[in-house]
Amino acid sequence: MPRNLARLRYRLPPAPVSFEGIDPGRARVLEKKVAQYVVRQSNPRHVKLQTVVNAKAKPLATGKTAVRPIKPYTLRDVVDPEGSARHGQIIYVFRSIKTNQIIYSLQELLDNHHLAQLPFIGKHSVPAQLRPDEWTPHCVITFATPEQGHNAFRKLREFRRLHEVSWEKTNPGWKQLKIEQRIKKIMDQRANMSADLAEVLRIQDTHGAAMATALEEQQQKASEFMDKKWASIDSVANAAVTKENSASSVSWLEHEIRRLTQKLKMKHMQKDADQKALEAARSSHETRLKRVQYALRKGEQFRKIQEELAVKAGPANEPGAEEKLAELHQKVAVLRQALENPDPTHSQEHLHVDADLLERHTADIASLEEAFEAKKQVDSRDHYIARSVLPQHLKKTLPTPYTLDGVNVMWADMQDALYAAGSWPEAIAHETLAINRIRDATAYLSAEEFEIEKRNEVSSILSALRPEAETEEDKAHMYTRLEEPVEQKTGVLGMLGKANPFKKASA
Repeated sequence: MPRNLARLRYRLPPAPVSFEGIDPGRARVLEKKVAQYVVRQSNPRHVKLQTVVNAKAKPLATGKTAVRPIKPYTLRDVVDPEGSARHGQIIYVFRSIKTNQIIYSLQELLDNHHLAQLPFIGKHSVPAQLRPDEWTPHCVITFATPEQGHNAFRKLREFRRLHEVSWEKTNPGWKQLKIEQRIKKIMDQRANMSADLAEVLRIQDTHGAAMATALEEQQQKASEFMDKKWASIDSVANAAVTKENSASSVSWLEHEIRRLTQKLKMKHMQKDADQKALEAARSSHETRLKRVQYALRKGEQFRKIQEELAVKAGPANEPGAEEKLAELHQKVAVLRQALENPDPTHSQEHLHVDADLLERHTADIASLEEAFEAKKQVDSRDHYIARSVLPQHLKKTLPTPYTLDGVNVMWADMQDALYAAGSWPEAIAHETLAINRIRDATAYLSAEEFEIEKRNEVSSILSALRPEAETEEDKAHMYTRLEEPVEQKTGVLGMLGKANPFKKASA
């Protein structure tokens, strides 16, 4: 686990609220619980975007399992809310608001070890530690594959390093400046970051075309080799099965090998020329026997794996399998949302039913995806048994070619993309990083407005829970004022019932 992600545990999620089991006659208790639920739900949890880890957060002990904690609201929640991206597919770029220094990260939060990226070029050029109020998101780059993301991450860091330590080659006029001014100019990498990213993407586009050509040639060679090899294996195996008493059958070859072995021991065959001839004949038969046995074994393995894959691909061949898979994905998304934000009117049994249903749907999705993968392998006849006949240089698959399809650059300030205007590849999509989307969508109310909205929401929930309350007296009894204090006994007397047991006590 990355070091910064190990310190995301702040607090446990609040316990799910349930209105089940409350006596309908205890209207004040029900109203108070509904009011507490409304207040809790009205508090926007994901408003403050966090960029730096909390060093004081206690990490979870190794090997310990607990309720999934609430982690801070980070850039990953904005860019990848489902958490499906693999490590390396997203590059997070942070900028110092004081010096415009740039830090690249593969995680959504910065930690003190990220400061090792910044070289020492003068006094106060490297901060002692990261401060959350000084570092802000600059942009986020998403890639199609983690390998391409790692490649871009290395190149971006190398280019920034060259800007910081080889500035005299590109900006020789900076030597005439004062040291303080020169240090500020070297630390300001805001414009260089855009130019570096455009150049990295251009390099990957060129290199990706060469990688695609090499991969296509390797696949074509592998396909041609497998076609010839399996045709040869099938011919040898079929000849061994159909021609039992010929030189192509296993039994005839084994018989000949035993006969030649006995003949080598005869006295009249001990001459060197006879021995060499018999040894050559037996070696030829042994080589052919191994070839026939290999063909029979491989043919049986190929037939068996094709049958197994055909059985696995059965659900994928049923009509409407793709629509069923899409529907299951939609149901799983709805159930996860329902479990993350449980309805308080549902009991604990409802939550258990939803959890079991989610587990079953997840298992169904996994089995259906395996069926589609098996169907693909059956149709293409490309699986590990078919590829086992390839030579070593064709077995090793080349890396996935780099592509700019699916590469998105999301800027906190779209004006930063203009620093590299004219250098961006045409396939690159620029978007706005909506880091304040939730803050803008949140309605901020005064104390009086919030109290009015809270009362309206409490009333609507109570009316849904108690639809049988029709009379004005019942409604007045249900919707009591929350400001009225409820007299409660404390101490030992609060634990006792209404009847005092000590009143009738006798010595």
